[in-house]
Amino acid sequence: MELKFDHYYLYEELESALKGFAEKYPSLMTLESAGKTPEGRDIWAVTITDTSTGCPSKKPAFYFDGNHHAGEVTGSMISMYIIDYLLKNFGKDERVTKILKRYTVYAIPRVSPDGAEVYLTTPETLRSVPRPYPFPNPEEKEGLYPADIDGDGEILLMRVKDPAGEWKVSPKDPRALVRRKPDEEEGTFYRVYTEGFLRDYDGGQIKTAPPKWGIDLNRNYPYSWAPDTRQPGAGEFPLSEPETRAVAEFIVSHPNIVLAFTFHTTGGVILRVPGSHPASKSPQKDIQTLIAIGEMGTEETGYPCIPCYEDFSGGSPDSFSTGAFDDWLYEHRGILSYTVETWNQAQRAGVSQWPRRPKSPKEQDEDFLKLLEWNDRELGGAGFEPWRPFDHPQLGPVEIGGWRTKFVVQNAPRAFLEGECYKNCMFSLRAMMTLPRLELEKVTAKPLGGGVYEVSAVVRNVGYLPTFGSYQAHLVNKAKPLEAWVAGESIEVVGKTKKEIGHLEGRAGDNRGFAGGYFRGGAGAREEKIGWVVKGKKGTAVTIAVSGQRAGAVEARVVLE
Repeated sequence: MELKFDHYYLYEELESALKGFAEKYPSLMTLESAGKTPEGRDIWAVTITDTSTGCPSKKPAFYFDGNHHAGEVTGSMISMYIIDYLLKNFGKDERVTKILKRYTVYAIPRVSPDGAEVYLTTPETLRSVPRPYPFPNPEEKEGLYPADIDGDGEILLMRVKDPAGEWKVSPKDPRALVRRKPDEEEGTFYRVYTEGFLRDYDGGQIKTAPPKWGIDLNRNYPYSWAPDTRQPGAGEFPLSEPETRAVAEFIVSHPNIVLAFTFHTTGGVILRVPGSHPASKSPQKDIQTLIAIGEMGTEETGYPCIPCYEDFSGGSPDSFSTGAFDDWLYEHRGILSYTVETWNQAQRAGVSQWPRRPKSPKEQDEDFLKLLEWNDRELGGAGFEPWRPFDHPQLGPVEIGGWRTKFVVQNAPRAFLEGECYKNCMFSLRAMMTLPRLELEKVTAKPLGGGVYEVSAVVRNVGYLPTFGSYQAHLVNKAKPLEAWVAGESIEVVGKTKKEIGHLEGRAGDNRGFAGGYFRGGAGAREEKIGWVVKGKKGTAVTIAVSGQRAGAVEARVVLE
């Protein structure tokens, strides 16, 4: 089965591919429905690991998803690409083979299948799901409703001549509109609106109607949730939507998840938690870890990695997005998480976006021309529809045109899709390699006489992340301590067979710098000696085992001599 990444999958094609994978790779992948949408579609969840090396739930896990937002279908294609890459390259690629032998990968490629289907099969755009919200009969409200009024299959823009208009045609490119000068009186000016029709229009002000489908799944999670008066699209209550409930239940039922990516568009930026308060209020070792992993993302994708609250959400208690999925993962579940905003048309065109800063009208005009030049160079001009006249049934003569936003601005054009998938896959693979990994060393059985032995070993965490995943996991009590135990046929153990041994740091816990030959700071324990006194017959095989909820499991055998 050969997947192509030159188009965006409808639900049927995505489902067929996932079922085909499960059938072709039964020892690596299982497929389950995390829930059903109101339109009856399954929210498919994938588990990938080499089952010959252990049960999926007994290994540290990486989670990713796509398409929380209906129109951000690039995220679901990246998810499918990663799944495909892992399965096809197991046993061929050394890194992939290591990942699946050591770890488990979970994925929900399309969180909002109902919404994505509307987006991909109609001219409509929507935030998340095709369900009326917040008004039960939204089309009864007055205002301008987006619609494909000329029947070309797309919803573009309308420009309407108006002496009081804010816009005029650019002298450098007839497709571009530039702002009218503050003192400018002579010329042809326009107002610009979304292509559509008006309800209850009286010939006066053109008002924008409220969205028909206003739910935002990425504002519906429990942490920092707030009602619509503070956060539009939040839903009636946390996890009010079947899609978010399905995702949340999947996460909670897989406590071995250590690290998570949620793929969105657009912006070409990696957002690291927290998004609801300054990073200075979070455990600083977590922040340093998030920065370090994010730097790998920048190396692979070219996207900057920025603090969500300070540099993306405005850095204010009144401006951040409440009820976000990544914040819930980190703050409530202790899972290190990133929102990866994939694809950036502006970046490709040489338009600077990060760090954000206000731009003058002149800079904005120059940016528009850069975008048009990129469109002409890379897409043969196909990404922008030139303005054409149309007789609007309510407004009279208008012109329709503008960016074909769905697959130029919001999502990667088809020719760029596979490249976007590949580089985000490479980032994901590198992130998977950071998970904790237990090893047992110096496994010995020292005879004490009379059939009594001291059985011992050193357990080490040779992974980058600590066995508890994050310091936030400690704060919210989501990091069960490591357990060690000993077993063997007919042996007697002096004391407890099973014992808790706390946690082990990873390399992420060592933030010491090396400058001028001096080390500064200290590092936490990454190994622990464990032991028992046992009584048994010579020649008996004794097993020492260690496991942790987010650290996986390891065991070794020693023979009593």
